[in-house]
Amino acid sequence: MEEVKVYRLVNDKRIETEKIYQRGSSWNEGEDDCYILGINNWIVNSKGEFLVQKRSIKKKNNPGKWSSTNGLVQLGESNFEAVQRETEEELGIKINQNKILLFKENQVAGDHLIVDIFVSYADVELKDIRIQESEVDSIRFVSLEELLELDISTTCSYIKEFGPKIYDEFKHHKWDK
Repeated sequence: MEEVKVYRLVNDKRIETEKIYQRGSSWNEGEDDCYILGINNWIVNSKGEFLVQKRSIKKKNNPGKWSSTNGLVQLGESNFEAVQRETEEELGIKINQNKILLFKENQVAGDHLIVDIFVSYADVELKDIRIQESEVDSIRFVSLEELLELDISTTCSYIKEFGPKIYDEFKHHKWDK
């Protein structure tokens, strides 16, 4: 039996409420101004290429769209821990915290979703990545120019505005290599 995932709801200022959300449930009365915290992790290699993943065609939200690694911050978990967990679950890539940079907090990405945008440094070969087939159909590396032309999921729709800034942040950060 699949584990029930539970998330703490926050208000528009990211202050935790006493309310929780259980995956798959509907929003309750009085929760219209509440949000779930999520993460988007843009993985970039030493060539400056973005690792993108095509969401499984079986996904309820944004099936078949290109995306970063993303997911929700579970109850009791930090946003950095969520980046590490989601990246390992979806792609089999273990990323140390010193290879993860918080780019922007509190990006509204849907009616009840606020995401923190991260950029991570990882030199990996596509052949070494183990995709989680229930989440991801395929993966590939793309240049910034190619990224801006992809059919992107709605939770990453900010990429046309922030993509060049994310790339610049990656290039100018002093990564521990």
